[in-house]
Amino acid sequence: MKTNFYRARARITLGALALGAVTLAPACSNFRDQLLDPQQPGIIGPDQVLSPTAADALRKGAISRLRNATVGGESIWLLAGLLTDEWKSGDTFSQRNETDQRIVQTNNANISGMYVTQHRARGAAYDALNALRAFIPDTVSKQAQMYWVMGVAELGLAENFCNGVPYGITIDGVPTYTDPLTSAQGYALALLHLDSALALTTATDTFTVSVKNAIQVTRARALVNLGGAANFALAAAAAATVPTNYQYLQTFSLTTADNAIWSFNTSAKRWVVGDSFDTGGIILNAIPFASAGDVRIPKTGTTINSSLSKSFDNSTWFVSQSIYARSDPVPLVTGIDARLVEAEERLQANDLPGMMVILNALRTTSQKIGVFTVPVMAALATPGTQAAGVDLFFREKAYWAFSRGQRLSDLRRLMRQYGRTQATVFPTGQFFKGGSYGTDVNFPVTTDETPNPKWKGCIDRLP
Repeated sequence: MKTNFYRARARITLGALALGAVTLAPACSNFRDQLLDPQQPGIIGPDQVLSPTAADALRKGAISRLRNATVGGESIWLLAGLLTDEWKSGDTFSQRNETDQRIVQTNNANISGMYVTQHRARGAAYDALNALRAFIPDTVSKQAQMYWVMGVAELGLAENFCNGVPYGITIDGVPTYTDPLTSAQGYALALLHLDSALALTTATDTFTVSVKNAIQVTRARALVNLGGAANFALAAAAAATVPTNYQYLQTFSLTTADNAIWSFNTSAKRWVVGDSFDTGGIILNAIPFASAGDVRIPKTGTTINSSLSKSFDNSTWFVSQSIYARSDPVPLVTGIDARLVEAEERLQANDLPGMMVILNALRTTSQKIGVFTVPVMAALATPGTQAAGVDLFFREKAYWAFSRGQRLSDLRRLMRQYGRTQATVFPTGQFFKGGSYGTDVNFPVTTDETPNPKWKGCIDRLP
């Protein structure tokens, strides 16, 4: 593959040019040309781009793309949280309001950007993997990391979009179109790449072990989405290898990018922490993230008559999360996630006491989410019925994984794997900005796929 790069011209101050004009007037034209000529004129060819250094740069670029696809902007994590009950719109933009109301259009520009960003992360990892193989073939753990990035992006597409996502690739600038896949096929594709990643993590150095832990948690999530007793057993086995204090952190700084949870909520006030009621009344099925007072989601403000302020739209009372500050890291996967997989496997086996042992071990020990320290909480009693166990588990998971891209997948699984209905799972009733909540239980594939001759829209919108 050939990539073209251009080197920027040297920056020359006006003072330096003026001095040259005075002291070297006879050769002014030649001197000027020498100063302004690029040091390496023309297009940088493959011999300069295709190198070990460039291959590792592509890898780092893929990691950056993954951050953008998750929590580096208005990404799949935030928008999926808006479609569910984690967030509500305090904005004036129709694209965000319709997402909150669950009536998303296929030309929604915000969803379009989120959809494209997922595919870009996947494509960047594909290119980096090929470059690493060609120029640094002994860096197998870095190759494993790129397989993992592909798997994370594919998992995100399958978890959050309708049945019918195409997973094509672009080679030398030419798109290779593929038939759309069902969500189950998307999970299987992600698992294929995650298994390839795991096979490359036999070393015991710190970097490899960290990558392996991330792969195992992600594999467990893919297996949980596929469902069935055998897959849950495999998921629990993968999760068991990951220590509870493990975190794969996505980092931010003032010179690179802001934490998007802070940016869209705390700073811009366009997103508001979700609740089970608002000015429109009770929101059926919604978890009271803003009003429950759970220590895992510290916040300021209240859903009604907030003492803090109004949101960007100047009408919605503003509630701000206090988990993440501007440059605080956000965990993409954690050992807490691994324990939750193990707990759900016990739930699936109807072992409620076993599930509660795991959940209460998390609650009664101080945990870390990014740099935020979760205080010790009291243990919970074992629920008396399987249905109550399902309610308790998914409520606990919602607090542990708040705004980290798992809520929409869990609500879909409550319908698909636990026999719940949309009316008992998703936010329902009167929408606080007018009208009622819609029926979307996932995102539509956007019109970005229109050039793909094999794409005809969503196969269906089933969970």
